[in-house]
Amino acid sequence: MSSESGITEKLDAATVKKMIISNGIDLVGIADARNLILAYPPRPATDLMPSAKSVIVMAVAHSLGAVYSPDIMLWTRSKMQTSRLLDETAERVGRMLEREGFLSLPVSADKPVEIFKINPETGKKFRQTRVLGFLSLKHAAVSCGMGEIGKNNLLLTPEFGPHQRLCAIVTEAELEPDAQRTPGLCKDCRRCVDACPSGALKPDRYDVDPCFVYWTYGFRRMPPARLREWPGFIRMIRQHMKRRDLLVESGQTYITDVDNCIECMRACPVGERWKDIRPEILPQQKSGGTLF
Repeated sequence: MSSESGITEKLDAATVKKMIISNGIDLVGIADARNLILAYPPRPATDLMPSAKSVIVMAVAHSLGAVYSPDIMLWTRSKMQTSRLLDETAERVGRMLEREGFLSLPVSADKPVEIFKINPETGKKFRQTRVLGFLSLKHAAVSCGMGEIGKNNLLLTPEFGPHQRLCAIVTEAELEPDAQRTPGLCKDCRRCVDACPSGALKPDRYDVDPCFVYWTYGFRRMPPARLREWPGFIRMIRQHMKRRDLLVESGQTYITDVDNCIECMRACPVGERWKDIRPEILPQQKSGGTLF
């Protein structure tokens, strides 16, 4: 690998990680592209690049001040900045790998996502449309030993708990993979379950549909599955429309990635780096869903 000084270095996992960390990235791991833990619906890295050998996963810690800010809009802006840093680094490193002769594909920390209306396993429509990244970054992170997926359905790392943004590079470069970590970060504290305003988190499971509806729109009700539920749903929409412009907010959500909820993230006590500055009192963050 040619360094900026013109000195040729060995292209190995340690050298690639060193370069990435020097760009301001907090955590880096490498997984075997042919042996990733997969989400559902499954999206193998080799679907994106059949010749892929490695997946390089990068993480940047969130600003904890933004996580605990009084308005979720402040968190959203900070999240976008971490995504930009990750994406710029992935582009830079991916181009370097291709100069060295290895086909490489940066996978963004943000969009695009695939949209699923049909369950590929059953052939039936999902009750709520699902969106899925082209590569599950949190599962890739678990595959390379960064951490584990907690009860809040978020990646937990020993350093930052759930407070990091992820990005990846799929590459033909065959780099030594990191060992997976033994689970044990997520204890049975129930803080995320108790903090969840949508009821999506239960002690024994996570229901993506109410989480998605609340996170995207701030609605505590799911779109009705039965005719008799429609009057209550319409009343809820009318109440929201008195204070909110849902059309404008939908544009913000899908273009600039504004969220309505990160309460499970805010409640999680995991993260060694944050133990001395985590607030003791945590009022619920203001968002579209907290107006009613």
